[in-house]
Amino acid sequence: MNQKSRLHDFWRNHGIVILIFMVMSLLSVTIMWHYKFIVMGSDMHFHWERIWDLRESLINKSPFPLVALNQYNQTGSAVMALYPQLGMLPIALLSLVIKSFIPLVYIVLILRNFFALLVAYFASYSYNRNRKISFIFASGYTLAATILFHAVISYDIGRSSSMIYLPLILFGFLNLLEKSDWIELSFGMSAIIMCHVVNTAIAIFFLIVMALINIVKLLHKDKVIALVKAVVLTVLLTALYWIPFIIIVGNNSINFPPSYWKVSGTSTYTWYLSIIQNSVGPFFNVINLLGLVFGIIFFRRLGKYSKQLLFVGIGFLVLCSKLFPWDLIAKTGINDSLQFTWRLNIIPQLIFCYIFAEIIVKIFKKSSYAWTAIVVATLGIVLLQLQAQTSVVNQTKNNFELNHKFVEDGKPYRLNNNQDFHNMIFSNVGVVDYYPSAAVSSFDNTNKHIATYNGNQRLKVKLLGDGKYSFKAPVSIKKMALPFLHYNGIAYEVRVDGRVVKTKANKHSLLTISHLSAGRHHVQIIVHRTKKELLSYLFAIVGIVLLIAAIVKKYVFNKNK
Repeated sequence: MNQKSRLHDFWRNHGIVILIFMVMSLLSVTIMWHYKFIVMGSDMHFHWERIWDLRESLINKSPFPLVALNQYNQTGSAVMALYPQLGMLPIALLSLVIKSFIPLVYIVLILRNFFALLVAYFASYSYNRNRKISFIFASGYTLAATILFHAVISYDIGRSSSMIYLPLILFGFLNLLEKSDWIELSFGMSAIIMCHVVNTAIAIFFLIVMALINIVKLLHKDKVIALVKAVVLTVLLTALYWIPFIIIVGNNSINFPPSYWKVSGTSTYTWYLSIIQNSVGPFFNVINLLGLVFGIIFFRRLGKYSKQLLFVGIGFLVLCSKLFPWDLIAKTGINDSLQFTWRLNIIPQLIFCYIFAEIIVKIFKKSSYAWTAIVVATLGIVLLQLQAQTSVVNQTKNNFELNHKFVEDGKPYRLNNNQDFHNMIFSNVGVVDYYPSAAVSSFDNTNKHIATYNGNQRLKVKLLGDGKYSFKAPVSIKKMALPFLHYNGIAYEVRVDGRVVKTKANKHSLLTISHLSAGRHHVQIIVHRTKKELLSYLFAIVGIVLLIAAIVKKYVFNKNK
């Protein structure tokens, strides 16, 4: 079959689905966009600092910086290296074209939902070859009210982006078991690693559980070879993240985000309210509940792996609930790394959405009944999503407009225009997360761009962006600690008035310069790429080439496809 015929068959089989997904994506933001404001999600300031720093680094022709040279008050924080960047890169690129903040956020949501629908649909279809099941699954999973929580209320770019790729991990693993295919699994794991660390750990935990259940089959030679290929390709593709991470964490004591509360399970009452109210939160909703109930009632109609998934999903629900004795491990590292037990809900949400779709299609085998069931299920999913949008608007329309520089005063805010956005992004709010531990005590000075000299004398410097400062020294300065963090393993070059000078880190891990005359000075800090960092680019390029070759071999030259 030639490529023209393949494209024709592809569009004939999936064209109407793609068009419906386009409409669904538009509907998925229409009510929120109508009110012309953006709720300032709990993590919005943090993530837009990252996005804006990446955006400015692209403009300054120094992409993918290891440290913040523009945002986070230009402190040189390694948040840019230690928190994955894949989810925010498309937003940074779109911000170069779309200058108005409100349309930008909603267009991003439309494109994100459309992409997520396609990923979920084709990931499912690659496994079951069933368009009906895949369509219902993709719709129910992507348009769930819980997604609005992660993407809008919480505005966690990393977490919400990583959830797009969970279907690839689920069905990629099943494809590996059934067909020794490894491409989807490797691509899904690579993408989630480049989006969010905690969700990566949860996904790996899920894969370990599934692997143990299927250990006998997994130990067959062809499965082992496929798994090794998936792991090797994943390691290569994600080198852009894990190599800089090892460089920084291996050479420095880092202050990672702490947990300010004790991890505990979710109460039954919270589950109940979440379901009956279709709450925009991180818990269950109607489709998830139906998937669980249908899976139990029609257990015998489930496929082999769907039966396994049902038990795994129930197991994760127990982990998320108060039935699990979280108090016993509340003082371990799990408390700080997991932070919230509802993070584990992403697995049962994925599983029960798929079981819901599978049962709906299998119950109504007759064609006319099947299409009626699909239409009813689709309308129900869309209406629930529209109701969730209405809930978001009703919850946040009375929030305070951010008509001043953002401060962490605990008030709920919304953004109505570009000026509100600038009030948020160009504030003095900073975070001590990802600082060198020795620099934490100097956070106030560093965050307020105050240099110290000749002992404890203070001097505020002016931020010029791209690692550039200016200041006027009142006297000759023997030694000055700049409000810029120093990480061992990163190559810094410091220029004072255009001349390269020697620098070192003081006891607070701040870059220090010496012997400045009285008067105005300009300082520029340049971060060079080390040989180890360049190795990460080489690994990633090799991984991309291998991935493309594998895709071409499977989908272009394989006559059976």
